[in-house]
Amino acid sequence: MAKKGLTKGEEYRLKALSYIDRVMSGERPAGKYERLAVERHQNDLKMAMEKGIYFDDAAARRYLSFCQLIKHFEGEWAGQEFIPEDWQCFILYSIFGWKTKDGVRRFRYAAVEVPRKNGKTTLAAIIALIGMIADEESGAQVYSAAVDKDQAGICWNAAGQMISRSKKLSQVCKVWKTSITYEETASFYKPLSKETKNKDGLNPHFAICDEMHAWPTDDIYNLITSGMGARKQPLIFIITTAGFNKESPYFKMRKVYIDILEGVKTDENTFAIIYCPDEGDDWHDRATWYKASPNLGVSVKESFMEIEYQNAINKGGTHEVSFKTKNLNMWVDAPDVWISDDLVVRCDHGTTDDMLDGQKCWGAIDLASHMDINALALYFPELEHPAMKFFFWIPEAKVKEKEDRVDYRTWVNEGWVKITPGNVIDINYFVRDVSEILLRYNMQSLAFDPAKAYHGVIQGLMAEGFDDILDEFNQSMRNMSEPTKELESLVASGKLDLMQNPVIRWMFRNVAIYRDANENIKIDKKRSSEKVDGCVAAAMAIGTNMSYEDNDISNVGVAYVSMK
Repeated sequence: MAKKGLTKGEEYRLKALSYIDRVMSGERPAGKYERLAVERHQNDLKMAMEKGIYFDDAAARRYLSFCQLIKHFEGEWAGQEFIPEDWQCFILYSIFGWKTKDGVRRFRYAAVEVPRKNGKTTLAAIIALIGMIADEESGAQVYSAAVDKDQAGICWNAAGQMISRSKKLSQVCKVWKTSITYEETASFYKPLSKETKNKDGLNPHFAICDEMHAWPTDDIYNLITSGMGARKQPLIFIITTAGFNKESPYFKMRKVYIDILEGVKTDENTFAIIYCPDEGDDWHDRATWYKASPNLGVSVKESFMEIEYQNAINKGGTHEVSFKTKNLNMWVDAPDVWISDDLVVRCDHGTTDDMLDGQKCWGAIDLASHMDINALALYFPELEHPAMKFFFWIPEAKVKEKEDRVDYRTWVNEGWVKITPGNVIDINYFVRDVSEILLRYNMQSLAFDPAKAYHGVIQGLMAEGFDDILDEFNQSMRNMSEPTKELESLVASGKLDLMQNPVIRWMFRNVAIYRDANENIKIDKKRSSEKVDGCVAAAMAIGTNMSYEDNDISNVGVAYVSMK
């Protein structure tokens, strides 16, 4: 309900003004770039005539009032009216209130950088719907652009959910499989990514650029901007969290936004606000968290932040990177080491080979080239301390090489690595060895990537009678992410027993983690020559076990293989 005597637009205007006062007075612990965005608004009010701009308060109120048509569609507030927070009101108030002397909207570009769970998707979806419905643009084309179709669909789907829960919006809009339409002005809203077909001829009115920190190129962005020339007052709205790739197109744009906020550069067409700690702030300090997260205590629960923080402290690696980038909006370099060596060494609980006998075992094999390391990982999750036993094979010629900068000969002598005769992996020898190992243990499954089963190993194992346990496991980002996170958690927490294997310890030091926009991760190499085969096999073994635990084999891309 609006305050007595006030329309929703007037009420939300007052919230925007209150936010300005709280930031300027210091009541809100704002970061530097948040404060500069507010100061810019205040200074522009004083310099408006000189700049050839003015603030249309009535227009700002009209667009703010659009929020009353929106209902929450998930979480604890599902079904309730969406009431924008004061910082959200300020963003809408600024973007839609400022105009040029010609009466058209001033801002054609807007960028909001804010941590996850602060309602950025909701805000972006509302702006998209405003562009399609409330902007009175004939034939408005509105797009949600992202690095892939799944990410592009998140904001678009949120808008569809908003329409379905609004009596008024559902009467005038139609939600289709791949578009939302507003027939009164022949306007539509669609997701857009590099996977979208027929991208030529775009004439966007509004475009949402979602999680732009993860965009590897600016091709889609340039396509959008080049198509906006025919529109009277178009808007590109960038909504993103921080990332770790400081060579990304967005990070370069971010530098420009900071220059605008600091007054180093002038750009009257761009609005920008960045919620993040200041340089020198201690990320361990809870007071710093409020600078980064304007919805802390509202949609971002303090308890959630504490759990995420403890994971970052206890597990380090990707957990620390994720907390800093996604929860505190800090741009950081990805760590050189995925999991620190001291944590890997700690994964020793005295498990012996005899203790593995009879225990249910999920295995995975990572097949390299004929001339490289092949790895077998066996996972025993039902022990008091889950154990991972590894086996490695290399061709005889590889032992003599120095390019990997490790002493293979010592590992061979100590039994950690097996040699196959000749210059390349001897398939018959390898299959015989693996078969003997599989017969010893209570094997439930043996995962393999069909894309790497090219040199007859899997065919050989089938011929040996193991077709009933062979499971295809595609090493895609989607399939590998959750198992890799589980491996990280098991090692970082010290729960896993790596059975003092020096080879896997070395391989952990070689791992670099690749991350995508959806926080999926995958094991990669720091350099092309590095060896990480054992870590990959370990993640696959955990993944096939997870699929059996969930009783949903498709969950991690495992498929049963049979000769029948």
